[in-house]
Amino acid sequence: MKTNGWKIVQIVQLVLFVCFSVFLFLRPVDGHGAVQTPEVKLISFAIWTIFYLGVLVVEWLVYAIVRHSKK
Repeated sequence: MKTNGWKIVQIVQLVLFVCFSVFLFLRPVDGHGAVQTPEVKLISFAIWTIFYLGVLVVEWLVYAIVRHSKK
């Protein structure tokens, strides 16, 4: 039952990642007023992806440690 909660959290995170990625690609101007060119959009997406992957790595490490300690 506990892994179902973990899966739900992962699905919610994936949905948030996709929604924010779409937002990054669809916005014409960023918060500073700079026009978003395709290159800038890709850089923003790369930074967002690296951050998201870092969060996933930490979560999976915690999951592995918790799972290992229960055995």
